[in-house]
Amino acid sequence: MTNDEEMLKELKKISKILILTNGPTIEKELEKYATSEDRKKIWVLIDGTKQSDDIAKIIGKTKRAVDIFLQTLEGVSLVERPYNQPPTRSISYVPASWIVLLENSKPVQIDQPKDSKEIGEQNE
Repeated sequence: MTNDEEMLKELKKISKILILTNGPTIEKELEKYATSEDRKKIWVLIDGTKQSDDIAKIIGKTKRAVDIFLQTLEGVSLVERPYNQPPTRSISYVPASWIVLLENSKPVQIDQPKDSKEIGEQNE
């Protein structure tokens, strides 16, 4: 392992410790922007793999609503949104109570094309 890799590993450990010890303070700061259950769900879903339209479908809101919140977060440096890339949190902290909000919400049904077998069974 090179010195750079060792340093990066150590910095990641320090970052985790700081986030864990300052969790309540971070949550309080996040709540200044995540002022509704839907916004808290959006924060949970910002994981660097989902685009804003994916997040919108999951929570049952419009892409525009998600984008407006992402713009707000980007403006205060809590989210990074490189062009044509999914948004990522600049702080990898998600309050446990916010995760529960997402787990307890009713899943949104996303329309998917039916295969011919299903269509045939419905017509019988």
